[in-house]
Amino acid sequence: MCPDTFESYWNLGLPKTLVHYLMPLVRVGGHGVDLFFTLSAYLITELLLLERNRTGRVHVTAFYVRRILRIWPLYFAFILTAFPFEVLWGQVPAMYYAALMTFTANWYRVASGMLSSVTGPLWSVSIEEQFYLVWPNLMARIKPKYFAGLLALLVVLTWVYRYHYVHGAPPTRYSVWYNTFARLDCFAMGGLLACALHGRNAVLHRAVRFLLAAIAAGLFWRVGASPNGGYFETSPVWAYPQAAFASVLLILAAVTAPAKASYSPPFRMLSYLGKISYGLYVYHFVGGLVSHYLVPASAEDSVWYWVWRAIAAGVVTLGAAMISYEILEKPFLRMKNKFAFVESRPA
Repeated sequence: MCPDTFESYWNLGLPKTLVHYLMPLVRVGGHGVDLFFTLSAYLITELLLLERNRTGRVHVTAFYVRRILRIWPLYFAFILTAFPFEVLWGQVPAMYYAALMTFTANWYRVASGMLSSVTGPLWSVSIEEQFYLVWPNLMARIKPKYFAGLLALLVVLTWVYRYHYVHGAPPTRYSVWYNTFARLDCFAMGGLLACALHGRNAVLHRAVRFLLAAIAAGLFWRVGASPNGGYFETSPVWAYPQAAFASVLLILAAVTAPAKASYSPPFRMLSYLGKISYGLYVYHFVGGLVSHYLVPASAEDSVWYWVWRAIAAGVVTLGAAMISYEILEKPFLRMKNKFAFVESRPA
C-alpha cells in the first residue's frame, strides 16, 4: 500500500533528507517474513527443548495437533472463502488453489512468479508448514548437543545453495524469494539462538539491547537501500544473510529484557497485536483491496490519496483480524492447550 518512490513522500512535504533515510526501511518491509521465520524457529525450538527437559522426549504427534489447531482453521476458512471469487468468478488458476490446499503454494510461485490474489501472503505459511513437517522429527531423533551443529551446517548449506541458485537459471526473478531451500538459514539461525540461550537466564543491560536493535535496524536499512532489496538478481546472496542476522539480533534484544510483572498500556496493546498477528498477516491484502472502495475516487488526484488508502486498509485489516481471532481462532486455541506440555501463551 505504501509507495516506494521518493516523490510520493516529497509531495507530502517531508524533507528530502529524511525521506532518503526512510525509504530503505519502507522497501525492506517484505523482509519482515525473514523475522517471522527466525522468530518461529526460535520459539518452536525453545518450546520443544523445554518439553524434552520436562517429559524426557519430544511429543511429535501432540506438536502437529497444536500446529493444526493454530494454523488450519483460519487458513482453510480464508482460502475456501476466496476460492469462488478468484477461481470460479475470477482469473486465478485452480492449480494455484490446489497448491494452497497442499501447502505447496510457494513452489507454485517459484515456477510461475508473481500472482495477483488476496491469498498472496499465504506462500509463507506453506514454508512454515514444511518447516513443521521436519523440525520436530529432527529434534526427537537428534541429541541436543548434535542438533546445534546440524543447524550451523544448515546455515552454510543454505548460503551455498542460494549462491548457486541465484547465479544459475531460476525460473523467474522472484523464484529465490519463494524457494524453501533459499530461506532455511532464517530457521537455522533462530534455532541456534534458542539452543544458545536455553537453560540460561540471560538478561542484558538496556544499553546493550538498544545497541543490538540499532545494529539490526542498520542491517535491515542496508538491505532496503540496495536495488530492489533482496528480491532480484544477485542481491539475495548477501541481503538474505543480513536480514536473517538482523532478525536474530532483534529477537535477542527482546528476549534478554528483564521480566516484568505488569506492563503499561502501550505494551499491553503490542501484546494484543501479537496475539492477532496471524490474522493481520492473512487479511492485509484484503484490507488493501477494500480500501480502494472506501476512499472516494474523487480523492485520487490528491497527493494524500495513498495515505488515506493505507489508513483505511489498516483499519479494515485490524477489524477483520480482531473478529477472526475471537470467533474463528480462539476456540481452537483453547483446544490446543490440551495437547501442550509447556505453557506458551494464553489464548
